Amino acid sequence: MAEEKNQLLRKVRAEFVELSGDEETRRLEELKDKWVRDYKSGVSYARQEGLEQGLEQGEKNKSIEIAKEMLNNDIDTEMIIKCTKLAREEIENLKKAQKNL
Repeated sequence: MAEEKNQLLRKVRAEFVELSGDEETRRLEELKDKWVRDYKSGVSYARQEGLEQGLEQGEKNKSIEIAKEMLNNDIDTEMIIKCTKLAREEIENLKKAQKNL
């Protein structure tokens, strides 16, 4: 809809409705505008949360790959923990998984 892309058109329409409509029409228009703002805000928030979660997961995956490479090069577990910030249990699980290959 053209109104969604053109803020000036949306304002003109809202003012027209306000000046020409009755009280119920104005109330409905205000409710619709509030719903649109709330919806856009919710979508924006969800998008930001998804982006942050994706970045965190990517960092975790990279740390795991680094830890695997360090294990392949017989680096000490303490050094791997220090470099990757992974928990000891995670590194032990990686060791077990590599032994099973």
